Amino acid sequence: MSDRPEKLCMIPWVGFSNNPAGLAQPCCLFKGHIESNRGNHMYVQEHSVKDIFTSKYMKDLRDQFRNGEQPEGCSTCWTDENNGYTSKRTLYNSQVYPTLGVDVDWKEEPEYPAEYQMIISNSCNLKCRSCSPSHSTLWQQELKKYTGSTQFAMPHKQAGDENGMLWKTRHDWYKNLRRIEVVGGEPMYIKQWHKIFDELIETGRSKEIVLDMSTNCNIILPELVQKWIDNFERVGIGLSVDGIGPTYNYMRHPGNWDTVYKNMKTYNQIYLRNKHLWPNNQFYFQISFTLSWVNALDLTRMHDLLKSDFPESKIWNNLVHYPEWMSLKNAPENLKEYLYSIWSQYDWGEYKSDIDSIINFMFSNKVSDDQFREYFKQNEIIDSRREEKLFDAVPEYRFLLSEFANEEYRQLYTQDYSDDYTE
Repeated sequence: MSDRPEKLCMIPWVGFSNNPAGLAQPCCLFKGHIESNRGNHMYVQEHSVKDIFTSKYMKDLRDQFRNGEQPEGCSTCWTDENNGYTSKRTLYNSQVYPTLGVDVDWKEEPEYPAEYQMIISNSCNLKCRSCSPSHSTLWQQELKKYTGSTQFAMPHKQAGDENGMLWKTRHDWYKNLRRIEVVGGEPMYIKQWHKIFDELIETGRSKEIVLDMSTNCNIILPELVQKWIDNFERVGIGLSVDGIGPTYNYMRHPGNWDTVYKNMKTYNQIYLRNKHLWPNNQFYFQISFTLSWVNALDLTRMHDLLKSDFPESKIWNNLVHYPEWMSLKNAPENLKEYLYSIWSQYDWGEYKSDIDSIINFMFSNKVSDDQFREYFKQNEIIDSRREEKLFDAVPEYRFLLSEFANEEYRQLYTQDYSDDYTE
């Protein structure tokens, strides 16, 4: 055990994650949840962060890595790496943890995590198609309206319920904190996050903590953002924007592209105002584009927007792995070839290796026409509930995908659009 295993992932030694219901995971991509010695799921409302992190389940996972194994729960990273895509494992091993200066001894058993990807609540003002009702109260309301159930059990209420262990023992897990990644729900929308940030600032701990946050960019609180910049070691904000114009409005209902674009420009202004803080890296923002077959045609358009309007920002070319029906690898072959014809001619610059691996991922699987009709139907169900039309949002798909429309929607999708679309 003197040599570090080639496939070692440092996240189980450093990181911690939980979903809105409070189920704990080594990271958000891990397939499965941390269990007690009795085989029961460990919830952050019932168990302390320390008890979860030092559980036998986590010790066994670390031993798998020590022994050079590739745990099944980490299959998303193995798939990404097999396609040449930068996995979360490689990103955190090579960039995130070294940047934090976190000292990791993979032979030892840690007591507390230093890096958290934490969800306090799934309260959200949107119901994004590439998300799910598990992470959006608004989508839960929609699902309950049409099916009678949210289809997402929360037996202990929200993860950050004020009577739960995560909330009541927060000052314990504050102590070892070096980075916190805030996800939701919509963090700008959740008052508990504001309380946590204020407490970290008041105690002075914030000066030793990197704050990374994901926001849907429909809400912006410039004065608070500036307060965080002034008080945390570094602040990074990812703007989850999965399209432009009609595609954005379709992907992130009931989000509004005009509002989002205005807020993107405000973040850019905040960045420029604080630019003198570099190279201390105290503030940056990036565009997070979560790519599925539904919004794939907007990928080059988003890169064009970045080049023209936000040249000092970055873009994270993220991939939808779940829900499976939206995954790019499950698109029909004619759409894949059409996308390839566009992407292979585009100047991706520094992102070329990202796109090459995304193309590999796209062609890594092949589905039958009948299977894609079933996937397409999932999108149609959402269309019918929200009174939206995919082919209005993405007019090119009228010609590429109309054959996959189910019969009850076919007339809606195959009418003559010649007056408002030129190929």
